[in-house]
Amino acid sequence: MIKKLLFIFSALVFIGTAQSQILKVSAGTDMTILAGTNFSADGLTLTPSATFTLTNTTLSKSATAIHTPINTYISRVYQFSSNSNPYSGSVQINYTDGAELNGIAENALTLNIYNRTNWGAYAATTRDATNNFVLTTGLSSVTLNELTLADLAAPLPLAWLSFTAIKQNQTVLLQWATVQEQNTKNFTLQHSNDGIGWTDIDIQPAAGNSSSASLYSYVDKSPITGINYYRIMQTDRDNKYSYSEIRSLRFSATDEPFTIMMANPVTNGILTVQVNLATGLALYNANGKLLWKQQVNAGIKNIDVSRYAKGIYLIKANSTIQKIVIQ
Repeated sequence: MIKKLLFIFSALVFIGTAQSQILKVSAGTDMTILAGTNFSADGLTLTPSATFTLTNTTLSKSATAIHTPINTYISRVYQFSSNSNPYSGSVQINYTDGAELNGIAENALTLNIYNRTNWGAYAATTRDATNNFVLTTGLSSVTLNELTLADLAAPLPLAWLSFTAIKQNQTVLLQWATVQEQNTKNFTLQHSNDGIGWTDIDIQPAAGNSSSASLYSYVDKSPITGINYYRIMQTDRDNKYSYSEIRSLRFSATDEPFTIMMANPVTNGILTVQVNLATGLALYNANGKLLWKQQVNAGIKNIDVSRYAKGIYLIKANSTIQKIVIQ
């Protein structure tokens, strides 16, 4: 069932809980807001410039952000339980004077959005201290996860650019990058076999203060058989911390750099190998003399062995060696 909102959604206020649920879109149900239509709920107004659809998500309001730290922010945070589809259009957040402002000057209030990777600040179009709202227009393809108003004067402590986990033979290459760091202390790499309990596997110093891209990497040489989960805990100099998104890779007990396919002995002059991981593949004769070597990507590799004499040969990748017979 698809619901199309052609009207202003009435504000729903829930009182007495730390996090109040404003809207729930159940699994299998879409809520579509047509372009140019205002959607207003408990002080948050979205006006998309293109059709915007919410699927299987809950919108809540809380006094605190889930993903911290960020700039000093007001005690009003709107949170989606899952990432939204890309949103284009305007966002207006209304607020109340007094304690909710957390000491932030109204002329410094700026829309901040967390997109499940990093916080970003967006220049205000209108700050109305009389009617208590900040309007931000011109947003383009932004993923909405958390939204709040924060102090323009205080830079975000950390802005993530990327975090990847790449299988390299029997190791995992972890790489991450930031585009901005303020008073950052270090990065603690953590590993888990179930995504619940975490173990520290390395600590690396952070840039401290940087307004340009900073690149980091680490190689886990001992991944477990099964699913390996990785995340990064970033700690500031004041010992506040936040986490990256989680990345995962699976290693099986049969993971080998390559598997010999087709017939062995080889009778047609073609050795067919299933390459499981990008690796360096080499062919040796029985006396250990290197005959052929090539860096290969994952996939099927056909090796012409018709020029070699009949006999026993060895094919090798990393520490894996298999015997073949050419006839």
